[in-house]
Amino acid sequence: MSVLDTVESFRKELLSPRRQVSIARDGADFIVAFQPSNVVVFRHNNAGELRKMCGRLRWQVVSDTVAQPGDLASW
Repeated sequence: MSVLDTVESFRKELLSPRRQVSIARDGADFIVAFQPSNVVVFRHNNAGELRKMCGRLRWQVVSDTVAQPGDLASW
């Protein structure tokens, strides 16, 4: 076992697993929902802000909305 393997295994033990979430459109708003239970935890009118928030919380976005060319909120 190399030093890098040892460090990586130690890091995985210390860090909790990242929560998996999805970002989807719900009417005029966008939502963040835990996966696979699909429990809605956040709602906002701008998908970009939700993506930033998920990044800061270290949540893994497993499903995301498709950015629409005419809709700046979806970017």
